[in-house]
Amino acid sequence: MQQPVVQGFLFDLHGVIADSWQYHLASWRAIADELHIPWTDHLTAVLPGMSRADSLETILAAGKQQAAFTAAQRQSLTDHENALYKQYVAELTPANRLPGVTAFLDEIVAAGYPMALASASTNAPAEIAHLGLTGYFTHIVPAGSLKASKPAPDVYLAAAGLLGLPPERCVAFEDTVTGVQAARAAGCLTIGINSQPLPGVTAQLTSTQELSLAAVRRVLSQPIGSSKSL
Repeated sequence: MQQPVVQGFLFDLHGVIADSWQYHLASWRAIADELHIPWTDHLTAVLPGMSRADSLETILAAGKQQAAFTAAQRQSLTDHENALYKQYVAELTPANRLPGVTAFLDEIVAAGYPMALASASTNAPAEIAHLGLTGYFTHIVPAGSLKASKPAPDVYLAAAGLLGLPPERCVAFEDTVTGVQAARAAGCLTIGINSQPLPGVTAQLTSTQELSLAAVRRVLSQPIGSSKSL
């Protein structure tokens, strides 16, 4: 059976374009410390890819404090985390781009493929600006418009819509389990970028250093063609 023709590329932000999850984890760790909830390797492993609300619930569950906070108090805590994270975002520079990303984006542009940023973070436009990538990502999903965060498919359906393409004609790049679930639920071909196996991916690369159109063609077994067909 012939595979779908690839016509566009959709990128997660944290862990794919820049290693900014470390800053979210630092912010959440500060919140956990304030709540006297011990930080664990499990939290470090499971929080990447989660929404802000889900991250808080996971931390509260780890400390058995789910019943200790009202909805208003939860909102205050997530707002506090966001404020802490924004301090880190302000310090981002092009040097925070992950290895190989710039060359890959240049290759995509030169080949004439459209691309969009599929991040559920409301801070995504600011992060892209600090990374010096605004010229590449003229299509960024407005996170505030999403009804559900990953692993729901909303962000990838929206990103494909920004390109005017059906999701099955798009390749999504993800580094987390929840992100992969979202991309696959939307119908995208999904390339995982992680040194550890990501269930459900169409194909996987171990790091962003491996990113290239040739690598995409190889792992997806797509024929080499124009910008309308890999």
